[in-house]
Amino acid sequence: MIEFTNNIVVNKISIKNILKQINSFYLYDYKKIIYNIYIINKLNLYCFFSMKSNDNLYLLKIINNTINKFDIVSIGELKKIILISKQKPYIIFSGSGKTLVELFFSVKLNIFCINVESFQEIFKIYYIMNILKKNINIMIRINPNIDAKTHEKITTGKKINKFGILISNIKNFFIISKILKINIIGYDFHIGSQIEILSPIKKLLHLIYILYKFKKFQYLDLGGGIGVNYYKTKNIIKIKNFYNNIRYLLKKKKINSKLLIEIGRYFFCNTCTLVSKINYIKYNINISICIVSTGMNDILRPSLYNSYHKIESYNLGKNFFNFFGPICESSDKYINDNNIKVKTNSLFILHSSGSYCKVLSNNYNSKNKIFEIIAYNNKLKIIFKLEKFKNLINNYE
Repeated sequence: MIEFTNNIVVNKISIKNILKQINSFYLYDYKKIIYNIYIINKLNLYCFFSMKSNDNLYLLKIINNTINKFDIVSIGELKKIILISKQKPYIIFSGSGKTLVELFFSVKLNIFCINVESFQEIFKIYYIMNILKKNINIMIRINPNIDAKTHEKITTGKKINKFGILISNIKNFFIISKILKINIIGYDFHIGSQIEILSPIKKLLHLIYILYKFKKFQYLDLGGGIGVNYYKTKNIIKIKNFYNNIRYLLKKKKINSKLLIEIGRYFFCNTCTLVSKINYIKYNINISICIVSTGMNDILRPSLYNSYHKIESYNLGKNFFNFFGPICESSDKYINDNNIKVKTNSLFILHSSGSYCKVLSNNYNSKNKIFEIIAYNNKLKIIFKLEKFKNLINNYE
């Protein structure tokens, strides 16, 4: 995406001048975004964009104009979709902690579906339906107690996780929904994120096969979670092969429900780099350290669950292995797998920063959220301005 020449270019667009004015920013590649959407459309599946991965309004408009299907987990996300939509989008409301207000607006707006995660939630929906005199489609999110073989902090389908209704309770759920006359249209499963192998999905599909012998529905929502390649050199199953295998297994087991998927990470992750600079270089007795301008307030994933983002620089200066951000926490560190030549004020680039990075950014240490810029039509366009100090103090009395 970024070429290291004297001019520093992205898609033949110079970013040298912008680096003189802006210290740190997320840089998106519009062509890559459109290519990813093309690949997803070729899957020929009911694909919903998982908005929690990236909620930039400019990027949401691209999704709205192409996919027009969203998976949301809050009323804030719902409001953003309403704000940018020209035509009514398809919306699935997921998440384990939906409030009465969130459920009220979902029923009132007659969204496509609510994915229900508890018995208490179904009673809340029934209460709202009676007030509004309206029905709503629901899918049952089931916790299958299957390990996705991914990081413990992004595993969602084990019985120790907060998500979904345990499969042992499913019969009671059917009884209650029948009494309340709730319109169930499908099953929903989501066992984790950054799934790189098919074996957990095969295990899940076997369980679904047993479940479908008991009761069938129109839709089967397998959630998302397919892994993307943060390393660039690692072999990860391709998205086309992943879903073709799933379709083959569903056909083999004679499960004919319409397949829904909720993809987030794949859309934007590898379309974006976080561009920053080396701020300080420290030579300690046993370790040499680089302090970078961006920290865990800008990209939380390495501190949150030891995630890897490929690091690059000019390849000028001395070799360094240890890179830390400026935030006052020892965990503000970047996971690195090789020595990189840098010097003070060197360009510092973190790849694969388009998903679960800006959305997780925060104001810790009273830091401002940084720019988001997109390379589009041979120009650089700001799609999120640097947050102003007044935004940090506006809500205080």
